[in-house]
Amino acid sequence: MVYGAISRVMFPICLIALIGVGVWGYQEHNEKNSILINAENQYQRAFHDLNYHVNKLHDELGKSVVLNSRKQISPCLTNVWRLSYTAQNDLGQLPLSLMPFNKTEEFLSNVADFSYEVAVRDLQKQPLSEKEYKMLNSLYDHSKNIQTELNTVQTKVIDSKLRWMEVESALAKQKEPGDNTIVDGFTTMDKKVQEFPEMDWGVTVTTMNKKRQQRIQGVSGKSITEEEAKEIAKKFVGHISKGATIEVDKNGKGMQYNAYSVRITGKNKEAPINLDITKKGGQVVWLLNERNVQNEKISLDEAERSAQKFLQAKGYGNMVASERDTYGGLGIFTFVPKEKDVVIYPDAVTVKVALDNGDVNGFHSVEYLFNHKQRKMNGPKVTAEKARTMINPHVKIKGHQMALIQGKNDGKEVLVHEFRGDYKNDHYLIYINAENGDEEEVIKMFMGDGAPRKKGTAS
Repeated sequence: MVYGAISRVMFPICLIALIGVGVWGYQEHNEKNSILINAENQYQRAFHDLNYHVNKLHDELGKSVVLNSRKQISPCLTNVWRLSYTAQNDLGQLPLSLMPFNKTEEFLSNVADFSYEVAVRDLQKQPLSEKEYKMLNSLYDHSKNIQTELNTVQTKVIDSKLRWMEVESALAKQKEPGDNTIVDGFTTMDKKVQEFPEMDWGVTVTTMNKKRQQRIQGVSGKSITEEEAKEIAKKFVGHISKGATIEVDKNGKGMQYNAYSVRITGKNKEAPINLDITKKGGQVVWLLNERNVQNEKISLDEAERSAQKFLQAKGYGNMVASERDTYGGLGIFTFVPKEKDVVIYPDAVTVKVALDNGDVNGFHSVEYLFNHKQRKMNGPKVTAEKARTMINPHVKIKGHQMALIQGKNDGKEVLVHEFRGDYKNDHYLIYINAENGDEEEVIKMFMGDGAPRKKGTAS
C-alpha cells in the first residue's frame, strides 16, 4: 500500500520532469540550429558578394584598359581600388583562416594599392605610362582567371547545395583539401594566383607591402578572448540598450591585422553597430553605426567639437583636425596628434559625426594604431625662411607649420616645413624637407564647405 501510494505520487513528478527535459532539449536543439543557420547564411552571403565584387573588378579593369580619356580613367581606377578592398573584406568573412590562402589576398591588396596610387595623382600632368598600361592589361587577364575559378566554385555550391559550415568543420579537423569541394576550389585558385608571372608593382606598392608586414608584426599585447572582445566593444560604444544582441566572428580578419569582428544589434531593432577589435591587445580598429542620418541640424564646427570630445573620452589626447568634409549627412574629420608644434600625419584618426544629432557614426584608427610611438624629433636644420625660397615664387604662401610625414619613396618619416599656398584658383600643400631643403611632396587641395581636403581623402 505504501509503495503504491509512493508510485502514484512519484509517477506524475517523473513524467513532468521527463517532459521538462524533453522541452529543454528541444529548445536547445532549436537554438543550436538557429545559430548554425544564421552562420551559414552569413557565409553564403559573403561568398556570393565576393563573386559579385570580383566580377565587377574584372569589368572595371577592362574599362581602364579601353578608356582613352584621362578624365574617365581616374574614377574607373578609383572603382578598382574600392572593389579590390571590398573583395578582401568578403574573403575575411569566410571561414578560410585555417588554410593557406595568402596569395589571392596579397594579389587583391597589390591591385588596390596600385590602382589607388594611379587614381589619386594628376593624370593631366603625369599620365599613365606604357609600363602601367601593360600592368593594367596583366591585371585584367589575371582577374579573369580568379573570376573563372570563383564562378566554378559558385556553380558547384549552388548545384550541389554545399554548406559552408562543413568547410569550417573540415578545416577545424585538418582534413585534406580534397575532402571538401569548396576548400579544394579555393586551394586551386590560390595555387593559380601563385603561378602568375612575377609583377613589378613599383617602389610605392613594394614599400606599402613591407610596411603592411611590419604592421602585422607590430601589433602587441596579450591575446584576448571573444568574451573580452564583447566587453571592450560594449565599453567603447557606451550606450547599448538592454537585451541587445552581441555577435562575435572569431574568424574576423582585417587587411592589416587579425581581429574579432563584433556586431551589436539592439533589442528594438536599432541599427547595428559594427567594430573590429584586434585579437592582440584588444584595440578598437574601426567602428561603423549603420543608422540612417536624417535632416542635418548641426554645423560642421559643432560636429568637430563632438568628434574632439569623443576622441578625448577614448584616450586620444592632443589631437587637431587636419582635414574636414561633409558627405551623406556626415561630418568627416581627420585628426592628427600635435607635439611641440609639429603635426604628426602618420598617426591619423578618422571620425564621422552624424549632422542630425552629433553622434559619432564612424571611427577608423588603423594608421594611429600601427604608427603611433614615442618619437625623438630633432629641430629643423633648414629654417622656415630658407625653406620658403625653395618654393615656386608664383605660389602665394598663406600659412606655415612644422609636420612629420611619410616619405613617398621609402616610407620613412620625414620632418618637413608645410606651406599652404595658392596658385590662381587652386590650393596646395607644399612640403620642404627640414633636413636638406628638398621638395618632398606637393598635394593639391579640394575645397569642401570652406574646408580644404587632400585629393584622394576617403569619405
